[in-house]
Amino acid sequence: MKRGIKAGRDGAGNVVAVLVDDEVGERNADGDFVLERGTMEWQVVQALAAQGRELSVVPFDPQITPTIEALRVLEPRLVFNLTEWLAGDRRLDSAIAGVLDMMKLPYTGSGPDAMQIARDKALAKQVVSDLGVAVAPHVLVNGRRPARGSLAFPVIVKPQFGDGSDEIGNSALVRSESALAARLTAIRGRRADTLMCEQFVAGRDLFVALLGNEPRVMPPLELVIGRRGQGAPRFATGRIKNDPGYRSRWRVRYRIARLPSQVDARVVDVSRRIFHALKLRDYARIDYRLTPANELVFLEANPNPDLTRHTFGRDRCFAGVPYAEVISSIVDAALARSTP
Repeated sequence: MKRGIKAGRDGAGNVVAVLVDDEVGERNADGDFVLERGTMEWQVVQALAAQGRELSVVPFDPQITPTIEALRVLEPRLVFNLTEWLAGDRRLDSAIAGVLDMMKLPYTGSGPDAMQIARDKALAKQVVSDLGVAVAPHVLVNGRRPARGSLAFPVIVKPQFGDGSDEIGNSALVRSESALAARLTAIRGRRADTLMCEQFVAGRDLFVALLGNEPRVMPPLELVIGRRGQGAPRFATGRIKNDPGYRSRWRVRYRIARLPSQVDARVVDVSRRIFHALKLRDYARIDYRLTPANELVFLEANPNPDLTRHTFGRDRCFAGVPYAEVISSIVDAALARSTP
């Protein structure tokens, strides 16, 4: 039996229903859904409980109907949407938001439109490029590799609709036509969806969190790789995000980026415009590269990003601010947005 927080059985009207994937816990003998201790969902529930909120944890059943029935009984004041997939398919996360819209329930985070736009990396880049913001040159590949000379090496290969760090490791960076062909073949052995070949932009990795409906643009965090050598990462790979031992080996840390005032002002302006253009809500994270010439290049936007407490360092979460502030800001923004 997994240990953790039980689903509450509070009365309707003022309850915050925390909607989670059904894989992050299980029901006990009493029928209560118990979150696995230490998970991101467990951490969010802990923070909400510490703020004195009435809570009920609701797993999203792949059959959908049991979840709809549970939410109808609860009549929650707000749904804190922490779901990431439907039946294991991350591309269906927008469908869950669509169910909440259909039920006319207020919920945290972005709606279906924003999720679909941001997940399509090529579409998001087009929207951002139309704002006059630089994006990394790229081409989409469905079968054959890109025409010679269409991109300058090195090139990063990633799925067009990938989530998080899907297929993003050191081997994603290729430096020649032969290496590109080999990488495409390797990925094709695992998946058949469209791939994006993106020209690698040298520079600093910046992560910019946004909170609220305006939104507030938080101080950019910068990825720092303190150790160099053969095999050292050059960008934010999946192992950097998910492997503490790997981070320790390469002395990976995050710090508030020190930027020239004009660059900092541009980050704030551009991030707000991207937030609205992509229809993001309540909280998001936008990833950039800052070139040696201080040109800001958009990489991707992340609606409903990971809310694990120590994602970017001790108690800093994705926003680089105290965890309790992040969680309360998300709730306040969603409630304000849903209040007539």
